[in-house]
Amino acid sequence: MGQVWKLGLYRILRPIFNFFDQNTFLRSFAKNYIYSKELYTDFFALSVFLALQNFAALGVALYWQVKYEYLPWWLIFAYYCQWVGLGGRGMGGAYTLSHKEGHHRGGGLYKNWIASTFGNVWENWMGYLYGIVPYNFSTSHVFLHHKLNGGKGDAMYQWDLDRSSWSDLMLFQYRVMVYMTGWSSMETFRTLADSNTVMAKNYQMLLKGMILYWVVCPSVSLSLLVGVAGCSIISSLKFMFYIWFEPMCGMAFFLALINFAFHAFIELDESGRHVACVNSTVIFDGDDDYWGEDDHMAHHYYTNVSHRDLPEHQQTQHQEWKKWTASCFKKLSIVELAIFILLKEWKRLATYHFVDFSGKLSVDEIAHLLEVRAKRKEMDYETYEFDYLPNLKANAVDLVKDGTCRNVGEALKHLAHTSTPLIEGQVTQKIYKKQN
Repeated sequence: MGQVWKLGLYRILRPIFNFFDQNTFLRSFAKNYIYSKELYTDFFALSVFLALQNFAALGVALYWQVKYEYLPWWLIFAYYCQWVGLGGRGMGGAYTLSHKEGHHRGGGLYKNWIASTFGNVWENWMGYLYGIVPYNFSTSHVFLHHKLNGGKGDAMYQWDLDRSSWSDLMLFQYRVMVYMTGWSSMETFRTLADSNTVMAKNYQMLLKGMILYWVVCPSVSLSLLVGVAGCSIISSLKFMFYIWFEPMCGMAFFLALINFAFHAFIELDESGRHVACVNSTVIFDGDDDYWGEDDHMAHHYYTNVSHRDLPEHQQTQHQEWKKWTASCFKKLSIVELAIFILLKEWKRLATYHFVDFSGKLSVDEIAHLLEVRAKRKEMDYETYEFDYLPNLKANAVDLVKDGTCRNVGEALKHLAHTSTPLIEGQVTQKIYKKQN
């Protein structure tokens, strides 16, 4: 789907989309009746097109199911193709819209009439079609992934894995799948609920979302298919598998892949703290950027910078990027970056895509640096899963008791952002001086 788009179809379809996206009447309507700020009108055209596309596809699938009591393979294939979208713009758009809403809890993107009635439209309603458990972004993504910046304790932590390993990707795929169900985050919130009121509230919200996703909606859907439409139980269960559960698996694999690239590299400063501009990537001139999502550094560490203000913000970061030889790339997508890392195409990345702000490193030095940082770990998988995580709360409480941190929330961030000497993986480490 991505190659069909990139090899030329975008030349036909993008101007059509731009016509609606830049239409002053539609923008004015969205500003006056839909969104709480003019900035958010940038999301309107994609939201409308994607919603119409999904309703049409789901309608066809439901019609076929009710009339014939089965879904033929060609229809399932067509449904998944529209679900992914040309250039990944279906799946990527739905994820991004849900993601944006999750950062504005309770429908903050929208006018009050939408916020008070529907809340987050994509995260909590349309997201069902993409395997998104309601409130997962508003809780887990914001209060674990962002609070800990991908560090230890995050439901999608990955620095105990080799990000250039296909087998380690499968371990991460499992971790992300459990995150997608809501279970891993809910367990973390439950464990911390008695020591943190925010975590207790997140636990209740996510539990509600899980009940809606895993109990209420499947029960209602099956009741309608069997009791109202007269479909058999077996055919209805198959329909739910293909339309309800399989998309969650697809979205989990997509998230595992792109997050391997978003946080592919790791470096520490002299005090053992994570280096932000290495541990999160940024892509310039990417083909598939959604409102600044390609700048994952700013997304994590400068969350108040809007996508319209990113170019100006990035100018202020050049010295920091030069000092640490930051994880900066150009002219590729986040999916392509992930695939090149997994294929160990270090030379290709160094030659054509890496942006060296110091201007002092050779292609071979850059390639070696990327390989070292991608294979480097904070600890091994078994230690993290079976030692660190079970003792996370106890370690946080100890930091509060000895006065290192003021509360458990602060202790969790301290633990997540600080590390002992890193494990270098299978790469022979060369002496490397940071560029000043």
